[in-house]
Amino acid sequence: MSPSPARIWVVALRVVRQLKRDRRTIGLITFAPIMLMILFGYALSGEMSGINLGLVDGGGHQLLRGNLESMSDFDVLHLGSESDAQRLIAEGRLDGAVVLAPEGVRVLLDASSPQISDAIAAAVQAGAAGERATGSGGNASPITRRYIFGYDLEMIDTIGPAVLGLVIFFFAFIVSAISFLREKTLGTLEKFMVSPLSRMEIISGYILGFSLMAILQSATTLLIVVFVFGVPMRGSPITAFAVILLLGAGALALGSFVSNFARSEFQVVQFIPIVIIPQIVLCGVFWPVQSVPEFLRPISYVLPLTYASDALREIMLKGAGLADILYPDLLALAAFFAIFFAAATLMLRREVG
Repeated sequence: MSPSPARIWVVALRVVRQLKRDRRTIGLITFAPIMLMILFGYALSGEMSGINLGLVDGGGHQLLRGNLESMSDFDVLHLGSESDAQRLIAEGRLDGAVVLAPEGVRVLLDASSPQISDAIAAAVQAGAAGERATGSGGNASPITRRYIFGYDLEMIDTIGPAVLGLVIFFFAFIVSAISFLREKTLGTLEKFMVSPLSRMEIISGYILGFSLMAILQSATTLLIVVFVFGVPMRGSPITAFAVILLLGAGALALGSFVSNFARSEFQVVQFIPIVIIPQIVLCGVFWPVQSVPEFLRPISYVLPLTYASDALREIMLKGAGLADILYPDLLALAAFFAIFFAAATLMLRREVG
């Protein structure tokens, strides 16, 4: 039997009528693409800013020094010695440093963020070219680069830790949101609500149960990143695992909270562009936070993946210990979990109580 245009049109009209009754879907279809395109447009067109650059002035190169100090891209910290610059880069307090000396210019870089190290190197090269053009820097002032971290890193090494966090966050959020919604639609949650269990005990139990899945998922993903793709693990795998689990716990709490605003699994999926994509754009997964425009950067600092990406890079690429990432990374992840755990508990009271 050949397809009937009339019957096809009947089905199409039924779908349209269903969508018209679902205001949340209409809103997401209309406004989510606009929001995301604006977000991508600003984030990808932004220039670097807020790069912490050390400057050791050993004499000469006044034009180059003036250029670096006047550039809005850099927050310049004047230092007394090259050893101070190396120490601060090693501690993660500087993104790089420039040592000016009569015999030449030395650029100290942290290649765990290639975009930032390239921006520093390009600024020094441009300043040195200006000196040569005016004759103020002499003709024999070589520029040498030294990588404090990451001279042997590849692209997968620099983005691998952040992608690891992204994968864990994404699947923990989706699984918890859909599973928690299913518990409500099947009536299981109402049975718990009439039991002696408190609402906090119910949420804690669900998150703990989901955490068992998150532990297996985190361990598998970490092993793949390290042994299949060869991303270095210079710090403790246990510390990296702890960061992943804390991020996953926050995603589970967020999923439990978001499930209160959905009536179907399809509506849960609609939250992905709002919850996940901004973190890909703003949290330093594929490009550094310093490339995000300054008026959007405050959003970056309230999203958990910003801190998880930073912590995992510090552990895996630089060998950082637990004390090195305690502030602000671990404290921020713990705060994110606590906030949305409390919010999920309060929303459970409103929806079911």
